[in-house]
Amino acid sequence: MTEQLINRRKTLKYLGLLTATAAGREFLAAWLPSKSGAPAAEDAAMANHAGMHHGASPVPEDTAPYVPQFFKPEEFETVGILAEMIIPADDMPGATDAQVDRYIDFVVFSAAEYKPELQKEWTSGLTQLNELAGKKFGRPFREISAANREHLLLEMSLPERDVKASHPGFEFYRLVKEITVEGFYTSRIGLVQVLEYKGLDYLAEFPGCTHPAHKI
Repeated sequence: MTEQLINRRKTLKYLGLLTATAAGREFLAAWLPSKSGAPAAEDAAMANHAGMHHGASPVPEDTAPYVPQFFKPEEFETVGILAEMIIPADDMPGATDAQVDRYIDFVVFSAAEYKPELQKEWTSGLTQLNELAGKKFGRPFREISAANREHLLLEMSLPERDVKASHPGFEFYRLVKEITVEGFYTSRIGLVQVLEYKGLDYLAEFPGCTHPAHKI
């Protein structure tokens, strides 16, 4: 469901929330791709500048179960389902592989001081989502079938494809999509494995222009 990706100008608006606190910067130091072999202290310092980590490094091993900082367990499960629906795994990794649900949770948790309305938007949005699922399918969103989830999310996203259409859940759909896209494409998996971002690797020798017409 990523046919229409979010405007680049909007894609880093949530990332900035994480740079405002020490906990957020620590999260970013582990989240953003860092230059291979860079000291941990250097990584943490670079996280003060959102989006400025460069170079490829493997996804860190994380054997400890993640404990949501903001969402309740059932809400966090729903967040993960939604993120994977926005960027599903196919021949490339998806949102679940990139642990985008953790990114979303930590962003919303970090919004308490600087953007508290974001927390309200998520809690009310998840409540609305369950109400829509309950009205249409008789169960909360996370408990309905994958086909029914897809059907409901397609209905919610209809105004994205039809400017004359409207849906009460469209604003929440947009919110989910924005932060999912941001989280995925700033993650190590999204940047390095999917976009094949190489970072600021330097060239030992600049090859120059090889066009025949420009040879002296």
